[in-house]
Amino acid sequence: MSIMQTMLRSSHFEVVSHVCQNPRVDCGGPLDGNTAHFLFTRRGSFALQVGRKTFFARPGNAVLIQRNVEYRITHPDALSCDCCTDLLIDEATMEAMKLTGPSALPCRNIPHDLQFQKTHVELLLGLRRDGGDILSAEETLLETLAYLLKLHENDACGRVRSSTNTRRVARAQEAIIGHVGENLEIDALARYADCSPFYLCRIFRSGTGQSLRQFRLQQRLGNALGRLGDGEEDLAALACDLGFSNHSHMTEAFRQSLGASPSELREDLRHSDLSRLRSRLRAPSGSRSRSI
Repeated sequence: MSIMQTMLRSSHFEVVSHVCQNPRVDCGGPLDGNTAHFLFTRRGSFALQVGRKTFFARPGNAVLIQRNVEYRITHPDALSCDCCTDLLIDEATMEAMKLTGPSALPCRNIPHDLQFQKTHVELLLGLRRDGGDILSAEETLLETLAYLLKLHENDACGRVRSSTNTRRVARAQEAIIGHVGENLEIDALARYADCSPFYLCRIFRSGTGQSLRQFRLQQRLGNALGRLGDGEEDLAALACDLGFSNHSHMTEAFRQSLGASPSELREDLRHSDLSRLRSRLRAPSGSRSRSI
């Protein structure tokens, strides 16, 4: 079942919230469109097949799809409730942000940190509250994209060069994403990737800039943020669902990553509005919360 809600429609942007859960009805494809768009995930994950390549919209990674590109969607966790925000952008805005041109890839990953994951949740909640003010909404969207692209420019970690290793890293990522609430051991992940545990650790860090443990923690905390934005009340159950040993374990992980407990973040998200989000995006980077 797929539930779509248009949060904003203007001359430059359209923002659509998707909630996709079992039974999957309106998923799959092939899909295409005459408008470029970003896909941000606030809960769960989406795998996009473009030709022979797979891109993951997940916590820690947005996907940019150019106009008139055909793709298919699958779900690494077949039983999960996956929620994403689809941001459609007109061609003039894409050109102004230098995201088009002969060298533009049909589809590309845009890695980001946990702080941006929170920003995405705040943006959606702010649009629900203040979306009637089109000028304010468009200004916030532009500043959010500028912030995201700046993060991407500053991402200096190495990338896997070998196509074989790229596939191995992708398989390990998909295994973690599809079993985010489970503690898969490194031997199991190596079997998914079809290589030795030692080699997987090396190519995974080289390709993503993260260890396997850091990547799994990012997925868990990113999913938790989406559920906190939805007002999740039972934090002990949330911790259990996402594979933390207990509520205290999850709380400590959030404090180390974002400097706040889950209950504090939930309360902060309840007061999300576009004006406050713009102020935070304009603040010096050193004044923002820590991120994974």
